[in-house]
Amino acid sequence: MTETPTPRDDTSTSGSQTQGRAQESSQGPFAPTPPAQDTHASTNLMAVAAFALSVLGCLLAPAALGGVVCGHIARSQIRRSGEAGDSWALAGLILGYLLIALSLAGLLMFGGMMLTMFGIMAFST
Repeated sequence: MTETPTPRDDTSTSGSQTQGRAQESSQGPFAPTPPAQDTHASTNLMAVAAFALSVLGCLLAPAALGGVVCGHIARSQIRRSGEAGDSWALAGLILGYLLIALSLAGLLMFGGMMLTMFGIMAFST
């Protein structure tokens, strides 16, 4: 006569594996996926303005100061509201501060050259 196979008694499996198999069998082969979250947050417009003003500061030096001010305001708004655009604000701040420093260095060099020229002219007579 033929023997019928007896069900295998698997006492070596852990409880979590048994629960996982029970969940798999009740939910089918695919577990349900959670609903997708909205990962596209709106970009803070003040941050974009900060970057634009800082870029404009390459042509008009006072615009860089506006970029710095808008960048600080934008970063504080982004921290409070959780909007996107922190990288725009940071780029505006870095570029704005760099342009302000270069403008001040240029003014100091120009002033030094003028003082030197007038000093030489004053003592040459």
